[in-house]
Amino acid sequence: MENRKKNARYAQKMERRRKRIRIKMRKQYRLSAWFLLLSLAIIVTANAMKKDSDFSETENRMLAQKPEFGWKEISDGSFMKDYESYVSDQFVGRDWWISLKLSADRLLGKKESNGVYLGKEKYLMEVLSKPDEVNLERNLSAAADFQKRHPDLNFFFTLIPNAAYILTDYMPEDAPVRDQSEDIERVKSKLGNEIHFLDVTDTLREHQSDGIYYKTDHHWTSRGAYEVFQAIAPELQIENPTSEYEIYPVTDQFSGTLASKSGYRKASDTIEIYIPKNIKNDYVVYYPDEQRKTASMYESDRLEQKDKYEVFFGGNHALVDITTTCEQERCLLLFKDSYANSFVQFLTPYFREIVMVDPRYYYEDIENVISSKRVTDVLFLYNVNTFLSDNSLADVLVTETDIQETQESEIEEKSSE
Repeated sequence: MENRKKNARYAQKMERRRKRIRIKMRKQYRLSAWFLLLSLAIIVTANAMKKDSDFSETENRMLAQKPEFGWKEISDGSFMKDYESYVSDQFVGRDWWISLKLSADRLLGKKESNGVYLGKEKYLMEVLSKPDEVNLERNLSAAADFQKRHPDLNFFFTLIPNAAYILTDYMPEDAPVRDQSEDIERVKSKLGNEIHFLDVTDTLREHQSDGIYYKTDHHWTSRGAYEVFQAIAPELQIENPTSEYEIYPVTDQFSGTLASKSGYRKASDTIEIYIPKNIKNDYVVYYPDEQRKTASMYESDRLEQKDKYEVFFGGNHALVDITTTCEQERCLLLFKDSYANSFVQFLTPYFREIVMVDPRYYYEDIENVISSKRVTDVLFLYNVNTFLSDNSLADVLVTETDIQETQESEIEEKSSE
């Protein structure tokens, strides 16, 4: 009898305890729910009040803008796709969230984050892209046709492999890497024999431990550009190229696009410029888009900004015209991406004029440049990743006559069907 009473009292005591726990848990659930709702409300309000940005200095790219609403965009699905990109780009505290994702990825042992390999010794390397097949074939065909229209000019073409393909010693273990040698060989075979292809893969591989790529950025360093110049100068028909330079570090606080993209902030790079010794190297740089002339290709004010790589020419321009005091009667037309910006410092002593054209921003008739500047040499210089996805080179190389003939051919094909 006494045991039954004790058991009953114990059961009542436990029931009261369980009741207190349930009440406490309900309070905690309500508190968590209110905290979550409050956090969401703060984020939604902050996003609503935040002014949309056009450009991200941290990521060095244009940001997606709010898409226009329309039934056509709704029906074909483009509105939701564009709106998702818009929300992702304009989300409040975006940089903080990217850093948080990186920390989570590293804890999980992931080898890449947000399209960036997390390599050894603080190396960040962009994941290598697959070709845009349609535009790649179009660009290669346009380059070959361009050469045929100008058989009297010397044509050269080089593709710079990206860090993830070259820096094998610094890649994460077992990370999948696209074989860029196959892409390079494909481009070479499509261009034909009249365009001299300069393969620099072996040169870069030999110097992979010499700091030829930035750790935090997708570009090569001036050291990488120097090694390639020394290797290809004879093929560019440059006689007795100097190998002696004064090397000046202009900043050791460069944090590039890959650091921004991945959220990794624990490394910084040094940018160097190379000034040739014992050789005449006077020149004038003209920027038509700014109607500005200067006696230097280096823009020191850009070292105060986020993208310090813009110390070379202040970034990308549609056209840059460099006239030199070189006695050689050679004028180089250079079709390029931003890798060429740090390469041109090695070319100026050997050409009387260098015309840099970035097809992404150039909309004029290139034939006028060839005739007015008395071009003697043409060089295409791109990094592999950019060239495989480029959709602008062919538009610059193709003439109005080519476009008209293509349109007439398409009309004839349709009429014959």
